[in-house]
Amino acid sequence: MRATKKPMHKPLQDALDTLTSRRRAAPPKKEPATPAPQMTLDLWPDAVRGVPNAVLRGALFCVSQRRAWADRELLAAVDGIEIRFKGQRFNQTDLDLWEMLVHLARTQPLGSRLDFTAHSMLQALGRGTGKTQHEQLHAELVRLKAGAVEITWTGEKKSFVGGLIGNVYRDHETNRYVVILDQRMMTLYADGYSYVDWGQRQALGTNSLAKWLHGFYTSHASPYPYKVDTIRSLCGSSTKALWEFRRLLKNALDELVRIGAIRRWHINDQDLVHVIRVPSVAQTRHLGKRS
Repeated sequence: MRATKKPMHKPLQDALDTLTSRRRAAPPKKEPATPAPQMTLDLWPDAVRGVPNAVLRGALFCVSQRRAWADRELLAAVDGIEIRFKGQRFNQTDLDLWEMLVHLARTQPLGSRLDFTAHSMLQALGRGTGKTQHEQLHAELVRLKAGAVEITWTGEKKSFVGGLIGNVYRDHETNRYVVILDQRMMTLYADGYSYVDWGQRQALGTNSLAKWLHGFYTSHASPYPYKVDTIRSLCGSSTKALWEFRRLLKNALDELVRIGAIRRWHINDQDLVHVIRVPSVAQTRHLGKRS
């Protein structure tokens, strides 16, 4: 005799039906999210500083000591690069600090903490360590954080928009800083960068024009001749009289010869500045391929 199946109690049946329908409607379990790749700069030698060419080929870090304010102002730059800036203008002392920060950041993923004391940073920059220098360092960090930079590569129709420093934290009791550089800064390096000889740059002291020229010509394996007036615009000089700027330019070029960055220079009858620089090993290889 075949047994008959006893009907399930209705409330229990309803609960089972509800659970079954939920299981059927539930979305499939997601695979664990793959962590985003960590972005790191190239580990260049300790004797140089890796600086994006777009930073070196225009007036983003100018030579003027005046701290002018800009509101998305279009700055001078070489063909193919457009630079706009909002904030208090950067100059070569700001670039010294930024180069050092990026140099330290190259040993770890971008977005990691850079932890240092104001005293140790000032020493690394070759500056004094008094109250004035401490205040200057803090002002530079704030300026680099606050300045809004827009760099557009016109041929490739792409832009970098942001600050050159992500965040800055300060412990006032210990005078210790934590600085974080944004991963988006990699965009600046993707378009090419140059090795700036740090010893040579330091040897130029407080000569801002010589420092700008040093970076500018470092970014060119075989420098194109520029007019004196064009260089005055590209470096962001506030010297109004062209004859006076030409005098300063000649002195600065002599400084580059003195430190061994260039072999010789001359200004021809068309006021074009011709420079023969000492190329790096990589630039020598590039020139060989091009020829």
